[in-house]
Amino acid sequence: MTGPLLEVSDLTLTLPSTADQDNDILKKVSFTLPRRGVTALIGESGSGKSVSAQTLLGMLPRGGSIASGSIRFKGDDILKLPPRELQHYRGSRVGYVFQDTSGTFDPLLRIGHHFAELLAIHTSLPRTEAKQRALQLLRDMQLPEPERVYDAYPHELSGGMRQRVQLALALSAEPELLIADEPTTALDMPVQADILRLIRQWSVRTGGTVLFITHDLGVVAEIADEVLVMRCGTMVEAGPAAQVLHHPAHPYIWQLVEDYASFSAPGAKPLPDGPPIMEARGLTKTYRAGRRWLLRATPVPAVREASFAIRRGEMVGLIGESGSGKSTLSRLLLELEQPDRGTVQWAPAQGGGSARPSVQWVHQDPFASFDPRWQVSRIIGEGLDYRPQRNYAAGSPAERIRAIARETGLSPELLDRYPHELSGGMRQRVALARALLLDPSLLILDEPFASLDMTLQRQMLGLIRSWNEKTGMAVLFITHDLRAAAHLCHRVMVMYRGELVEQLPAADLSASDHPYTKRMLASIPGGCRWGCTVK
Repeated sequence: MTGPLLEVSDLTLTLPSTADQDNDILKKVSFTLPRRGVTALIGESGSGKSVSAQTLLGMLPRGGSIASGSIRFKGDDILKLPPRELQHYRGSRVGYVFQDTSGTFDPLLRIGHHFAELLAIHTSLPRTEAKQRALQLLRDMQLPEPERVYDAYPHELSGGMRQRVQLALALSAEPELLIADEPTTALDMPVQADILRLIRQWSVRTGGTVLFITHDLGVVAEIADEVLVMRCGTMVEAGPAAQVLHHPAHPYIWQLVEDYASFSAPGAKPLPDGPPIMEARGLTKTYRAGRRWLLRATPVPAVREASFAIRRGEMVGLIGESGSGKSTLSRLLLELEQPDRGTVQWAPAQGGGSARPSVQWVHQDPFASFDPRWQVSRIIGEGLDYRPQRNYAAGSPAERIRAIARETGLSPELLDRYPHELSGGMRQRVALARALLLDPSLLILDEPFASLDMTLQRQMLGLIRSWNEKTGMAVLFITHDLRAAAHLCHRVMVMYRGELVEQLPAADLSASDHPYTKRMLASIPGGCRWGCTVK
C-alpha cells in the first residue's frame, strides 16, 4: 500500500477563550509521516510540539476541541474512531513516550506489572513469553540488571532509568508508529547515543515510523530523515533534515541553529584560589535493594568516598551517567539523606551563621516539587513564608516575585496559572525563580534545563552566569550535557559508578585522558558539527 502512514490536514485545536491568550493553540497544522524512517519535530517550548503529538492519539487538552481538520492513520480518521477502536489504536498501533515519566507509572505497581498489563491488553502472548519480551527490551535499553529493574518499583529507579523503561514499554506491543516526546532528555550522552541507535534500528528492522520530538539539533542531525519545525502553534517549515538544518528557508530556524552554535563560546575562566563555601570529605552512601521476606538485601553503593570543595562564586559541573550517584550526592549535601560515612563542612555565611541554610535546589522533575493546588505566584514565593525575617531585596514580596519572574522569562499572566497549565520548560523556569528569590549562597541544579529548547537553555545559562557574577553565588550544576557544563562552569567533576573519577578545569574537558570521560565526549549527538565546545 502506498501513501503516508499518517496525514494531518488543516488541524486547528482551540481552547476556551481567555483574556490573556489566543484560543487557537494549533492553527491549520498540516504534515505527513512516511511509512518508515524518523521524522523530527522541533520548536521552542510552548510551540505546540507535545500538544500536536498527543492530538495524534486523540488526547486533547482539558477544554480543547478540534475546530477543523483531520488526522488520518492509513486512511482512517482517528478523530472519529469509537472508544474501543481508539484504545486499540493507542496501544497496539502507536506507542508513545512522554516527556515526563511521573505520569506513566503507577507507583504502587512493580515495573514488571506494567509490562504484563500492557501486553495482556494488546497482545496474545502467554505470561512467560511476555516476561521474556519485557526483559529483552530492558536489556536493549542498556539497563543494568534487567531482572532487578523488572521487579523494582518506579521510585526505586533514577529519572533516566524510568525514561528507558518507558521507551521499552512503548515498543513492547510492536507498534507501527512510535511517538517519542523528548525521550533522551534525562539520559547521559553514552546512553542517549545507544537509545538513538536503538530507535533507528527499530525503524529499519520493523519498517516502523518514528515521530521524534526534540529541541536538540545534534540529535536531529544524528537520527532524523525528515524535519518538521513548529512555532506558536503553526508549522513553519518541513523537509529533508539536511536541507532544513543547513539551508533553512525560515529565519526562525536560522536563529535556532545560531543559538545551538553559541555553545561553542568559551566557558567561565578558572577562579583564583579562595576559601571554600563547603567541603565534602569521604562521603559514602549505600542503599539496600531487593529485600523480600527473609531474603538478604543487596547492597547498592550510590556514592563512594567522594571528596571535593566548592569555593565562593565558583560554578562546578557534575557530570556522569544515569544512576552514577549524582543526585544522591546532591541529596547528601542538602541533608535530605545522611551519609553512611564522611562529613560536609560549611563555611560561615557573609551575614553570620552557617552557609548551609541558604542553599537552594532546583529539582530534575519540577512538577513533582510543586503543590498542584497553588498558583505560580505562590509557588515562587513559598520560601518567603519560612524566612520572612531576611532582607532579600527592596520591595514587597509581590513585587519581588514579579521581578524574579521577569528575570527568569516568565510573563506576568503566568503567575495566576497552575502547574498543570504550564509546559515542561515553563515549570523549570518557575522552579529556578523560586530558588533564586531567596538569594542562595549555593544553588544546586539537578538536570535543570534538559526540558528546555536551545534558545531557552542559552538564556537560562546566561541568567545563572549573570546571577553568579552579581551576587557571588556558587553553583553545583548536575548535568549529562557536556556542552552545557563546559559552557557554564569553571570546573567539572566526573562521576562514574558512585566515584568521582576526575576533577579538572572546564576548559580542559576536551583533553581528558580518563576512558569514561573520553567515551562521553565521543557520544555527543551529531558529533561536533553543531559548534560544541568539547571535541
